[in-house]
Amino acid sequence: MSIKNCALMIMFWIIANFCYAQNAKVDSSYANWYYQQRIAYFAKTPIPKNAIVLLGSSTIEKAEWQELLADSKFPIVNRGIGGDNSFGVLARLEEILNAKPKAVFYMIGANDQFRKLPHEVSVSNYRKIIKKIKQRSANTKIYIGNSLPINEQITKQEYTKGRTKLVREINEKVKLVAAEEKVVYIDLYSLFVDEMGALKSDVTMDGVHLKPLYYIDLVKFLKEKQYL
Repeated sequence: MSIKNCALMIMFWIIANFCYAQNAKVDSSYANWYYQQRIAYFAKTPIPKNAIVLLGSSTIEKAEWQELLADSKFPIVNRGIGGDNSFGVLARLEEILNAKPKAVFYMIGANDQFRKLPHEVSVSNYRKIIKKIKQRSANTKIYIGNSLPINEQITKQEYTKGRTKLVREINEKVKLVAAEEKVVYIDLYSLFVDEMGALKSDVTMDGVHLKPLYYIDLVKFLKEKQYL
């Protein structure tokens, strides 16, 4: 094969792979039955004025925020949906922003990584969420919490495997977005990671979620940093 033909084949291979990557299907689904039930519940429980809204997926939903922050001067509202991802959060922002909350604490967890969304897609959604909050509710303080580590020695589901590295990588990228957008970045990952880079085994039952007891430590950390 001539050098010219070899070069052409390489060029075609590069173009083909680029086109494949560009057209690879991104799983942007979110509106499953549980999501829809939570949205219906939110519609019947409107957000009061000057609320602090905790927004995200199961790590947010599972916490008893109203009890943990019972001493707050402002209403505490839980807007977590188990299994939600950055597409789902982006789709349901209007209900929150219509209330013009005092603060939004946003943490989506590892669900984007569980479905292996390209990092550029997740980062783009983070940026869209931040910008939309700024545009629709300019006085709302924005806090971005990073994703907790995963303990793959404890997790049972196959979709959780091989995600530890992805979580570390997306956290670094989200940190950059927070800096660029001038919002508060909260490093919860470091609070619960062990020396091997996994979620500490004593704080979790399933390798992904915190035991209820350890939300007390999380809130203590947030208060010490004067985030909440």
